[in-house]
Amino acid sequence: MNIFTRISITLLLSSICPLTQAGMTVYPMEISLGTKGADKIRVISQDDNVQFVKVILKKIAEPGTPKEHEIDATAEDKSNFIITPQKLALAAGSERIVRLVSVMQPEKETTWRAYFESVSEDVFNHSEMAPAKGTASANVGVNVIWGALIHVAPKEVIASLKYKNNTSTVVNDGTIRVPVKEIATCDDAGKCRWVKTNITVYPNTDISFPGMTFDSNKHYKIKYINWLSRTTEEISLPAQLVN
Repeated sequence: MNIFTRISITLLLSSICPLTQAGMTVYPMEISLGTKGADKIRVISQDDNVQFVKVILKKIAEPGTPKEHEIDATAEDKSNFIITPQKLALAAGSERIVRLVSVMQPEKETTWRAYFESVSEDVFNHSEMAPAKGTASANVGVNVIWGALIHVAPKEVIASLKYKNNTSTVVNDGTIRVPVKEIATCDDAGKCRWVKTNITVYPNTDISFPGMTFDSNKHYKIKYINWLSRTTEEISLPAQLVN
């Protein structure tokens, strides 16, 4: 699984009803909680019947890397980042709002995925029961699980990348993700050769830049999108100090 927004679709073939269309829409599918620390997701009914929806929040570890995986939120996570309500009854043709609140901003940007799943009324009314295959009610032919991607901004914004000498690896030792759009190799006179790229490096992760072999005798710069200010910014790309 990678960091891009994912929609998991499970077809549940029922012998007592025909296949139906997906019963809800979730919007937006990617949200960035900036300095205000609050936002919302709309859950919109596209069904003629009442739907019972459970919301499950997962934290994404090592995002944007081959090792990316989801983990359960800790008690501290749940107290600092709140999503409410975590279950809702969605009347036919209606719309419900799910609110996201970052009570205490993290030291470094965190990434989450909120899953929205239609479940049976029995599962809905018994919160201790985890959703499983076949939990959708018998009159649902398509069980769609929507996964909305959520980014939470840190207390202090520091954009900082460093390269590992004689490798193609770049390390994010800052507090915020850095979506790199261009990378430059520069000479001692300051003349730079820019190359377009599209690589996002998240805090506490390292990423390989294809086609690059970083050399401590050269100078490097990057241009990236600051997602908080929505501006393109330029910073130097120094070598990582090795003890």
